[in-house]
Amino acid sequence: MRIAARSLLALLVFTAAFALYWRLWPAGRGVGRECELTSGVHAVCGLNKPEDLMRLGDSDWVVTGNMGNDDWAGGGFHAVRIGDEAFRAITPDLARPVAPTYSDCPGAPDPKLFSAHGIALRARANGEHTLYAVNHGGRESIEVFDVRVSAKGPELTWTGCVMLPAEHEANSVAPLPDGGIVVTIPHLPSASQGAVLRWVPGGGWSEVPGTRFQGDNGILVSPDGTRLYVNEYNNSRVHEVPLGGAGTPPRSVDLGFHPDNIRFAPDGSILATGHPNSLAVVGLCGFVLKCGIGTEVARIDPATFQATTLFERNANETFSAGTSAIVVGDELWIGSFVSRALLIVPLSELRQPLGL
Repeated sequence: MRIAARSLLALLVFTAAFALYWRLWPAGRGVGRECELTSGVHAVCGLNKPEDLMRLGDSDWVVTGNMGNDDWAGGGFHAVRIGDEAFRAITPDLARPVAPTYSDCPGAPDPKLFSAHGIALRARANGEHTLYAVNHGGRESIEVFDVRVSAKGPELTWTGCVMLPAEHEANSVAPLPDGGIVVTIPHLPSASQGAVLRWVPGGGWSEVPGTRFQGDNGILVSPDGTRLYVNEYNNSRVHEVPLGGAGTPPRSVDLGFHPDNIRFAPDGSILATGHPNSLAVVGLCGFVLKCGIGTEVARIDPATFQATTLFERNANETFSAGTSAIVVGDELWIGSFVSRALLIVPLSELRQPLGL
């Protein structure tokens, strides 16, 4: 009798767990009540893994870099209008010849394979920008686009590319004041660590000293161009690294979660977004079982280099595995590397106030 009762209990537990799995998982499907809401914590659903996102200056548009399907296809860019959160896919013009700056580029990427991982913007005159995108679809490269905002929204024109060294896969990219770029390589092909690589026009790639970490991920360049901010994903740290012989010593802070991307907030502080789960859970849920991965956002004070948690939540059917957070008006917009949605959080919902 006792055995039968235990068997019945086990069956009930299994049935409940199975029902919960199919109701909530795969996580981040971009479905559910948060997709229908337009205020409070809600989601913009229908995007394909908007891993990174940036606002185009003071315009009404946010551009997302979409990783696409598991085979990298189906990625690219979306433009999301801030006022009503309507979005559309951006089809870049790929017909322009390669710009002289990128003379080693073999030609435009295959639009059917293109996958935008990390993205970055360089502001130019008249509200225009240069957009850099880490691409894994068809080739490992940094693709470069001119961005103009018309009455219809953002328009992208491809201008060239920077091919990664053989067997290197980048994660994030950031522009340098000298016209070059820096990228993170989470895993070097010849070492157990990652690194930051620097590219300058006409000079090729070189490794930035002091950046060999366990899983180099998100990256920013300080406004004066003298320091890098680099996420060490595996060891839950963000590092400040002097660039080009700057006299400041390196600093680092432990976040208590695995930081993916970092962005500047309007007040000059740094927003790091990532995952509080173990590395095993992130790997299993992110790439195999599609189960839930939590999201955490922290603010780093660049003066003290101390971190404060602003926001955290578990995964659900709508959103999982936040990767990048930006301030848009009085909201925090958060992207994801697995979800078919981006999450929008009112700043009033954060644990600590965020200066604007």
